[in-house]
Amino acid sequence: MPDFESIVDDIYEAAAEPDCWPRIMHDIGKAVEAAGGALIARRADAWLGWRCSAALEKGADAFFSSGGLQRSQVLDRLLAFNRAGFVTDQEGFTEEEYAEEPVIKEWCAPNGIHHCTATAVPIPNGDLVVFQVKRRRGDPPFGPAELARLDALRPHLARAGLLAARWRLERLRSATEALATLGVPAAILDVEGRVLAANGLIEELASHHVWMPRDRIALIEPAADKLLRRAIADLGDPAAASVRSFPSKGAGDRPVVMHLIPVTGNARDLFGGGLGVLAVTPLSRPSALDAALVQSLFDLTPTEARVAGSLAEGLTLDQIAERHKVKLSTIRSQVKAVFAKTGSNRQSQIVALLAATQNFPLQPVEEAQA
Repeated sequence: MPDFESIVDDIYEAAAEPDCWPRIMHDIGKAVEAAGGALIARRADAWLGWRCSAALEKGADAFFSSGGLQRSQVLDRLLAFNRAGFVTDQEGFTEEEYAEEPVIKEWCAPNGIHHCTATAVPIPNGDLVVFQVKRRRGDPPFGPAELARLDALRPHLARAGLLAARWRLERLRSATEALATLGVPAAILDVEGRVLAANGLIEELASHHVWMPRDRIALIEPAADKLLRRAIADLGDPAAASVRSFPSKGAGDRPVVMHLIPVTGNARDLFGGGLGVLAVTPLSRPSALDAALVQSLFDLTPTEARVAGSLAEGLTLDQIAERHKVKLSTIRSQVKAVFAKTGSNRQSQIVALLAATQNFPLQPVEEAQA
């Protein structure tokens, strides 16, 4: 059986190295004659991450990723105790209620697990960490002696959770500063749009954005801000069709291109996933349009980039079709694709964007037909 001091040392190691948690939860379980345990991290913006010891791995990813914890009463009843210590299943449920719990039916029972004790640790930044220890079916409930051993570990678990949250924020700050060394203004947002970290370059773009209450950022141009809100709402779904690269004009400045890049994560990221990197590409007026740059800025296909370049020259749709030897209907379809990817709804907006200045002389162009 692992000794108390070794478990405490390992807990603090896991605060910096999340891959250690499955082994540590196994050792904590072993110290109280349990099968193992699980760590569940619920971030303030509803991101959920988890790590389990080997005895609880079966079905854990499927249960949590399908919203199993939201269907369960376990967390609500645990929080209602408001106890700085471990709570047993027998304190929170009748045996009949517990048997019908999604946690038991969908996750624990298939692993041969029944009795559980858990504690919730609130983190000052709004995150919540739950530690669960579970026994195999047929073993007795947790008694006072086992709870006393677990309660002795709880202060160390709480401090490790706090350290993990702080180190996460420090890693985010380091990421934005690394982008600053490359000349990229950037901020990291959570799925509610809160700015978790920002470098000095994006803070200097005050003519393009304003800081809002609760650490949120808004773009000065209404149309661009609407696109940003939509992209933030879709951060949890990297496959969503929302526009993630779009132009934004500031107060009297040339436009920039905003990119909201999803940082996907899974159960094993604990606090780390479900974020977005807001990166800004300032535009300057080029002597000649760089098709490769346009293609990369807006995720256009080579054909779409060529069409966008032709629009920037002031060509009409008929002239573009003649130049590329394709049907007018094909050009219209490609222009619509450019609209969608740049967040534009008129060809004149695309021309102004690619010209990279509000005062660029525009030649009349035909509007795309629906």
